[in-house]
Amino acid sequence: MKRNIILLTISILGMFLILFLSSFLSALNSQFLLTIAAITSLGLKIIFFALSIYTLVNTFKLKGGWGIKLFKFTNWIFVLLMILMFIFMIYIAVKLLIDNNNYHNTKALEVIPNTAVKAKINPLVDYNGLSKEFILSLRSGNIDSNFATMIDYSPNEQVWEKMEDKGAWFALDKSVCFDNRTDCRRKSQGVSAMSRIINNPMILIAPVMIATYHLDEKLPVCSDEGLRLVPKGLYFDVVNNKIIVIYKGTKALTKCNYLQLSGLNARDVGYEWAKVYKKQNIEFPYQDNIFKKVYQFKDAIVGGSFCEETDKPGVKCNVLYPVDDKVVFRVTSYPANIEFKLWDKKPLPGYKEPAFKFEIRFVE
Repeated sequence: MKRNIILLTISILGMFLILFLSSFLSALNSQFLLTIAAITSLGLKIIFFALSIYTLVNTFKLKGGWGIKLFKFTNWIFVLLMILMFIFMIYIAVKLLIDNNNYHNTKALEVIPNTAVKAKINPLVDYNGLSKEFILSLRSGNIDSNFATMIDYSPNEQVWEKMEDKGAWFALDKSVCFDNRTDCRRKSQGVSAMSRIINNPMILIAPVMIATYHLDEKLPVCSDEGLRLVPKGLYFDVVNNKIIVIYKGTKALTKCNYLQLSGLNARDVGYEWAKVYKKQNIEFPYQDNIFKKVYQFKDAIVGGSFCEETDKPGVKCNVLYPVDDKVVFRVTSYPANIEFKLWDKKPLPGYKEPAFKFEIRFVE
């Protein structure tokens, strides 16, 4: 009897140890280590479950007073709990398989949660010659009322302090439609490319194109909707503190190796720390990237001479800065999406809950 008590005690303590370790290891960022931990945990659970069954079988022939009856009852309860645990594990595994199948389905990515409401996408504007004060007041007026209740907004000086007052801005058409025969700096006529982001503060993280010179000129880049990176859908899930933005995916976009994630809006409203926690058909080509570790956005608007106009000598051009390898990415195929966790302060090791969530989707 003493031997059976020891075996059951080992089984129970072993299960508590596994549960404790599972909770601790869930904070790991390495997919490989998480896989090894899951396999090891399952193996140990099977061993301790088998030990409890063995102990129960050994007690079938035992007869005695309340002590033996209590031991048998305890052993039975433990075995039943273990059976329920394994049934729950099977349910979770099946659910994950179903979710994974849906996750790689274009129509599934076009489904918006019932808790989300559609938000307005503000139109693009020609910023050329406009004052810094006017652009920032226009931006503040474009903050969605639902979103405004969650933030205490005032422009982040570090984001805007180097912006050129009444400066020039890259035009959206010129930033997409290139011509190798002309000076690539003369690109400020027309609606400004950065107004996609600045005019839409809810787009916390936006894909931007660093360069198009590497694209095949046979592609319809001048008319390609995907390369323009203008959102076609914006949704705010108030219940789950999440924003979803949808972009048109095209063949030309998959050929673009110079896409970057801009956290200009996230930094400006107070969420300057971020990490990609889920993605599909997205590649981060550099070893050190936002998918592998928490990243701090440093995006700002700065004045330079990148789109100088011949008839406006000395006028500086406002551009997004800096270019950072850690947030460079490419879309490999469709459907594609990137999901982010955002924090207002750098999260401690073992972080779990973010202050906010954000998702970018590319659908054909």
